[in-house]
Amino acid sequence: MSRALPRLAAAALVAVSASVTTLAGIGAGTATAGPCSVMFGNFGSLLENQTGAGMAGGSLGSTGSASAGPLGSASRAMGSADRSGSLVRQLETGSLGNGLSGSLNTVTGSVYGMPPWITGEEGTVPVLRGPTRFLQLVTGPTSPTESISRYGVAGTDLGIMWDNGHATEPEILMAFGDTMGDCTVPGSQWRSNVLFRSGDTDLGDGVRIDSAATGPDGLAKSIVPRSGLPGEVTIIPTAGIAVEGVQYLRFMSVAHWGQPGSWTTNYSGLAYSTDNGENWTVVPALARPITSAVPVGDGAPPVDPVWRDSQMSSYLRTGEYLYEYLTPSGRQGSAILARVPLAGSPSAEDLDAAGGAPPTAGLLDPAAYRYWDGTDWVADPSDAEPVLPRPASELSVMWNDYLGKYTAMYSQGYNSVVLRTADRPEGPWTGPTVLVDYSVLPGVYGAFMHPWAQGEDLYYLVTTWNAYNVFLVRTSLSEVFPPALRRAAAPAGPPATEVIRHVPVSELVGGAVPTE
Repeated sequence: MSRALPRLAAAALVAVSASVTTLAGIGAGTATAGPCSVMFGNFGSLLENQTGAGMAGGSLGSTGSASAGPLGSASRAMGSADRSGSLVRQLETGSLGNGLSGSLNTVTGSVYGMPPWITGEEGTVPVLRGPTRFLQLVTGPTSPTESISRYGVAGTDLGIMWDNGHATEPEILMAFGDTMGDCTVPGSQWRSNVLFRSGDTDLGDGVRIDSAATGPDGLAKSIVPRSGLPGEVTIIPTAGIAVEGVQYLRFMSVAHWGQPGSWTTNYSGLAYSTDNGENWTVVPALARPITSAVPVGDGAPPVDPVWRDSQMSSYLRTGEYLYEYLTPSGRQGSAILARVPLAGSPSAEDLDAAGGAPPTAGLLDPAAYRYWDGTDWVADPSDAEPVLPRPASELSVMWNDYLGKYTAMYSQGYNSVVLRTADRPEGPWTGPTVLVDYSVLPGVYGAFMHPWAQGEDLYYLVTTWNAYNVFLVRTSLSEVFPPALRRAAAPAGPPATEVIRHVPVSELVGGAVPTE
């Protein structure tokens, strides 16, 4: 790294996880939780929809010393006071599986059980042995970023990364999802999304965060705030790219969080920034609306069900085109592919001078997009054929110099993180190589590759639901893809990664994850 990472003493848990969650007797189909729980629909759905119907009736087994009654062995809080109830243990280990939390279900993705950060205890980080290793806590308690004191970020997820394209001041921009600070203060310091910047070129000992897009209060701000209307619960970034000095961000307007790994959206939107991600302007004409619940803005196209397969994105830039991999909301769909010529895309100066509506040119021309139908590029998105099979979600795609291939990283059912390679953006793609096995390490999702990681070591960010924070992970490509496997059409048989133990986040020093 260009400078030493600051070191922090092991910190006490922040207010975000200090409140002991309580669940009183279940009977009316509702339950209460800690102050941060209201932000997370998956957890809310678990409590609101499942508890009354399943737990109160005893259909999910014993809830402690009695077959129907309060959680825990003696009607105590579900926080640190008592965690002995059998249902509590099942929730935390995900052993209810398909019946409740979906931790063993390929369609539900990463969320399992009740994470410690929401039940009044701290999360943990896995110590791994093998080609893949967790290196550093990037956000939250003990992180060298000091994200709590500097930016009011105690918990967040995702971390979608792209190169800002600046020749003299290159940086990686990182867009995060639902973000919490101190959940006990009015407003909970909750934001739909935030953005960090990093100029760190040496990731071997972690990633340095240099700045954030901030508001008047000094906290990292929502770069694309939610509308506040009843039909929208949050705005989640899904992809970012820089073209002609302009930063572009794809995001989804979430209408409802359903069962773990499932959610519905109102539309996919596009915003741009001409000041390195500090301020953003939404472009309604590039929206892909599938409901009319939330107004998108003047000039937006009409609601069209054809966009249901295009609610989440991943960008890939080549010399002539911007490629956009598209998936439905949730973690169950396949990926289709669009592309648009870069020629004619406006510069930052063009957009600043335009003042009002941006010019309809280059990637800002919705009519210029074409879709891969398996043979050719066509104008109708309904003719698009999958380039990656289901389940594929939260994609990260880039060229990798070391492999000499395009690489696609994403969550795939039981496999929390897989990697595929191809010679062309449209494929054909190899079979998946598992980097993190869901059966070994549940609760990992949203793997996004660092664009500057072009050597033998592949660096990427992942989120663990257990800690609800983002970690830097490294995979040795020379171990996963030795020469014999690199020449194979469907790589298979790399060394397995195993979990040695789990370390409480508060025991990390400077966010560094132990090696053994």
